[in-house]
Amino acid sequence: MELITLGRHHFPGLRHAMCCGTQLALGDTHKVRTRYQAILVEQGTGIVFANGRAYPLTSPAIYCMNESADLEMGECAGLRVKTVYFHPEIINHRFTFERLSSPNALAGSDYDDLWCLKPFREHSDDYYGCIPLDMAIARHVSMMLDQMADMLNTQPDDQWPCRSRSYLMEMLFLLSRIYKQGIAPPELSLPSVDKSLQPIITHLYTHYRDKIKLEHLTKQFHTNKTTLNNRFRSSTGQSVMAYLGGIRMQIAASLLRNTLLPTEEIASRIGMSDDAHFIRSFRNYAGCTPAEFRHLHCWMLEQG
Repeated sequence: MELITLGRHHFPGLRHAMCCGTQLALGDTHKVRTRYQAILVEQGTGIVFANGRAYPLTSPAIYCMNESADLEMGECAGLRVKTVYFHPEIINHRFTFERLSSPNALAGSDYDDLWCLKPFREHSDDYYGCIPLDMAIARHVSMMLDQMADMLNTQPDDQWPCRSRSYLMEMLFLLSRIYKQGIAPPELSLPSVDKSLQPIITHLYTHYRDKIKLEHLTKQFHTNKTTLNNRFRSSTGQSVMAYLGGIRMQIAASLLRNTLLPTEEIASRIGMSDDAHFIRSFRNYAGCTPAEFRHLHCWMLEQG
């Protein structure tokens, strides 16, 4: 079994270095060591072996494994998983395993893209790739895996390679934020945030595609606008809506840098239906328009 998706009607014969499934690719495919693996464990109890050590199976959780990691499921009951296997070049064409093992071989915006692979690369005695998820985030990750799988399976148009990669990058962005917030060593952690704000921040990271209004948040989290904004500014230096805008702009920048999806589609994907508002917001964030940013930073244009 090759961990690829073959192009059919659009880009026939293309060997797209990612694939999704609902079963683990164990055995020989693990020994090939040509892929990163994100394994969402939606349900199950039992034992998991990571690099020869036994751990209790955690669910819901996602296991972020790199090309040198070994993950084996021991005796498990009620196991239900969704998986995506991908070569890091899916994120950035310069990300060969050789370059990733020699950071000096990378340059410029490569480091912006490398950030989203931290949960896969920074394994240690304290962190073997398992990121526990709450139910809301687990459902969101499951949805994104379904979107990847559907795009890889149906290949509806000539944007399917970019679109499947974009869903993957969205998921990695979320996982990296969770990892950096709660699992990384202290020197890599985000500035401390009021713990009472964590449910709201989690909501913003999992619902940025929706049309979020401040009054909806105050009603859902039983507070008022002034109190919520004051707490946010005190903890993050930003208002709630500015914080949400930052999330949206970071994801937009990643999609502009690493895909050729139309800017209108990217705007819609981050919850902004007004193109003029998206362009204005992105210019405030990056100092240039989305089109100018793509022209400067998109490696796919360089390949063309």
